[in-house]
Amino acid sequence: MFADLVKHIAGILGVLRTNYSDKSVREGIRECDKATRRIRNSLRGALPIGEKQHLEACLRNIKSMRKHFKLEQKRGHGLASNKGTSTSAFSNRKETAKHRVHWDDSSSAFRNRIRTGVITNLKHKDPGNFLMDCKTIFKSRIHNALKQDEAVKVNAIFCGEFVITQGEKTLNEYKYFTTSNAAIYRGTDIEEWFEEKVSKPLMKKLSEFQECNSGWALRAVVNLGVNFNKFTPQLGSSYVELPPQIQTKKACVNVKNEDHACFAWAVVSALYPADKHPQRISKYPHYSSVLKLK
Repeated sequence: MFADLVKHIAGILGVLRTNYSDKSVREGIRECDKATRRIRNSLRGALPIGEKQHLEACLRNIKSMRKHFKLEQKRGHGLASNKGTSTSAFSNRKETAKHRVHWDDSSSAFRNRIRTGVITNLKHKDPGNFLMDCKTIFKSRIHNALKQDEAVKVNAIFCGEFVITQGEKTLNEYKYFTTSNAAIYRGTDIEEWFEEKVSKPLMKKLSEFQECNSGWALRAVVNLGVNFNKFTPQLGSSYVELPPQIQTKKACVNVKNEDHACFAWAVVSALYPADKHPQRISKYPHYSSVLKLK
C-alpha cells in the first residue's frame, strides 16, 4: 500500500520536472505531508520487524521527494538555479556539501533508536561522491549525539533507483543496501569510521549487485538512511572492542574471543602474560584447562 503511494508521489515529481506548474508542486507537497502522517500513525502500532523497516524506508523516500518538490518550487519562482543553488547575491559563495545533500530527521518504530535521519541526494550522480558529502553531514550529527551518550551504534541504509530492461519493458525499482551496526565512541576517528563502516561496504555491495548478472543498473542515487542506536555491550560475556582512547594507551589486554567466556579469558591472560599479540587466543592455554569454573 505505502509502496504504491511512494510510486504515485514519484510520478507527480517526474511530471513536474518536465512540465512545471505551481499546482503540481502544491499537490506533491500535500501528498507528501499526507503520506508522512499516515506512515507515522502506522509506525505507532505493534508491527513485525520487516514491516517496520519497510515503513521507515517509505518515509525516508517521501521526505526526500518532499525536499525535491521544495527545490522545484524555488526554481519555478526563480529563486534557485538548475543546479539547486540560490540565484541571489549569496550564489557567489563556495558550494559545500549542504548544497548537494540535505539532512532531515525521520521517525522510527524501534525503541532502541536514539535518532533516525535521512540524507537526501540533491545533485550527485555518482554514489561515491554522494557518500563523501554524507560523511561531512554525518560528522556534525554524530558529534551532537555523542554529547549525550558516551557511545552509540550506527548503521546506514543506501537507497538507489535501479532500472532493468525486460523485453520491450523497462522497470524502475528502489533497491536498498544496509550496513552492519558498528560502535562509535567519543574518541573515534569519525572520518575513518565512516569510510570503513559505511562507504567501503556500501560501494562493495553496489558493485557486486550490478556485476552479478542481475541486469539491474543504478539510475539515480536517492538517499542514505542513518540510525543512531543505543549501545548496550554484553559486558563480561562476549568480545567487545575497546574504545580508541583506551586502545592507544596499550595498558589493557583485550583477548579477542569468539565465545561467551570473556571474563575467563581475561583471567587467563593475567595468569599467562603474552609477550607479543596478547589479544590472540592462541597465545594462551584454554581457560577450561586452567580454571575451575563449576
